[in-house]
Amino acid sequence: MSVKKTKISALAIIYNEEHNIREYLDNMSFADEIIIVDSYSTDATPKIVIEEYPHVKFYQRVFDDFSSQRNYTLDLASYDWVTFFDADERVSKKGIAEIIKTIDSEPEEVAYVVKRVFFYEGRPLINNIFNADKIERIFRRSKCRYTKKLVHEKLDIQGKTGELKVAIDHYTFKTKEEFLNKRLQYSQLKAKELLDKHITPTYYHLSVRPKFRFFKYYILKLGFLNGSRGYGIARILQHDEYMRYIYLQEMQEAKDGGQAAKKILVIQQKMIGDVLVSTILCNNLKKAYPKSEIHYLIYPFTKPVVEGNPNINKIIPFENEYRDSKWKFFKFLLQTRKEKYDIVIDAYGKLESNLIVAFSRADKKISFYKPYTSYIYTHTVNEIKKPKDNAGLAINNRLELLRPLNLTIELDRKPKIFMSAEEREHGKRVLLQHGITSDTTVYMIGVLGSSKTKTYPYAYMAKLLDVVAKKPNVCLLFNYIPVQKKEAETIYNMCSDFTKQKIRMDVVPGDVREFLSILSHCDAIIGNEGGAVNMAKAIDIPSFTIFSTWIKKEAWNSFENGKSIVSVHLKDYKPELYGDNSPKEMKPQALELYDKFTPDLIMPLLEEYVAAN
Repeated sequence: MSVKKTKISALAIIYNEEHNIREYLDNMSFADEIIIVDSYSTDATPKIVIEEYPHVKFYQRVFDDFSSQRNYTLDLASYDWVTFFDADERVSKKGIAEIIKTIDSEPEEVAYVVKRVFFYEGRPLINNIFNADKIERIFRRSKCRYTKKLVHEKLDIQGKTGELKVAIDHYTFKTKEEFLNKRLQYSQLKAKELLDKHITPTYYHLSVRPKFRFFKYYILKLGFLNGSRGYGIARILQHDEYMRYIYLQEMQEAKDGGQAAKKILVIQQKMIGDVLVSTILCNNLKKAYPKSEIHYLIYPFTKPVVEGNPNINKIIPFENEYRDSKWKFFKFLLQTRKEKYDIVIDAYGKLESNLIVAFSRADKKISFYKPYTSYIYTHTVNEIKKPKDNAGLAINNRLELLRPLNLTIELDRKPKIFMSAEEREHGKRVLLQHGITSDTTVYMIGVLGSSKTKTYPYAYMAKLLDVVAKKPNVCLLFNYIPVQKKEAETIYNMCSDFTKQKIRMDVVPGDVREFLSILSHCDAIIGNEGGAVNMAKAIDIPSFTIFSTWIKKEAWNSFENGKSIVSVHLKDYKPELYGDNSPKEMKPQALELYDKFTPDLIMPLLEEYVAAN
């Protein structure tokens, strides 16, 4: 092989390519730099690249469309000549030599196409429309740019185009399932393009075109020569053609006001924080389908955080009696079926909600993927493992549940609690009745968590409160439920006499809505992570959160900005204690880990926070 003179950048955009990425990076080792842009993969891809290939420049970007993703990657390159192979494409040694020789010859061409040999189920396809494919994979980025197409993006080339002789191998379809999923992804993107062209689906689009797609590939293009593999591909291409117009119909219905989605059920049977976060599903569904009726199934004790939400037409409480009596639960299932929901979104994903969904007979049943329950649903989505943005994993994953609906709206990421002016005024009166005026800095203190494994040690909390109490003219309101009164008093007694003068334990809300009315007049909430912190964020109150030692911070540290919204976790200070262990694995060690989460770790950041808020 001749010595390469011209510098080359090897570029790729990827998502969940753990089975391909090593071979791809090894194959591209001839390049002077390798740049990867990952769409927040949920498998081991990022870990493989970062740990095993430290020389590779690794970036992450939320995927919007192929053209934008590729152009973003082009802008990261250091050199003019680039290769832009997919992670499932392979260049032979002969092909690499041809690329280097061609570029080093200082050609007048600014781009080169290559032929691709497609492999399906481990074997190359013969006499096949895919193998007739030629695609631009080597070009000068100063002369080329991808046009704005959502799928099958086209390279706009300002100059001459040449063709390389050596074909590349394309291992794009390992299994029927993988091929089908990829085609459905293309179908959704193609539907968006058709929506922009104002095309209305007809019988021709939904019946004639899919059948002709099968006939064209299998008969006209000699797909039958590939045996059962050819037949399988023809059926998938037929389904792909059909689904693009089904997706187009759904997008048009959503754009026109959601006439098709007359009734929607959202299920979230869990704690206050979860119920509050899942209201973003209701809010976005109402935004996308303004004429639809949104029902929200929750536990009764969580109802206060969703009361008054104009996007929820009906709150359905899942009563304790449904758990205690199989007969009453069965009657509830029958009642759910009578509602005739068009869409059911199950954010809970446990046995109770599995049965509710199964009985619903909804046209669309959506939840997170679990191998043992996926057959119940028409659409499932994989939970992502790393946050896409500062909204946090809990919110990111809830929004993933909307993906199968192909909504054309800009999604609202922030949960909201809707309070009336009268409620806010009531909270102000409560504080005034206790002698707390508007010129006082008021901090709500989340002094206790919902359990021992979610509660910062009492003595440690007392030391932190001694720091907070140093702020001039400050008032600390202890937040706890009645059964926690003795524990709250224990922490109070551990505080210094000076701090005790700043603490008010006599401001006791009668219910959650009254708590919210008081919280709305606080300058911040400080303390253990839990429902109270999530409520504070939903009414735009600053927060300083101490995470439990076993809870995954990335899931619940939503909208952290380092100023008004701040959180701390033992893992921030002592990551070596965690390794790669999951929250479930760390939970048994929670109390032991709390001993290591000493106040001196938190105090510097807390002092800064109190001074600024």
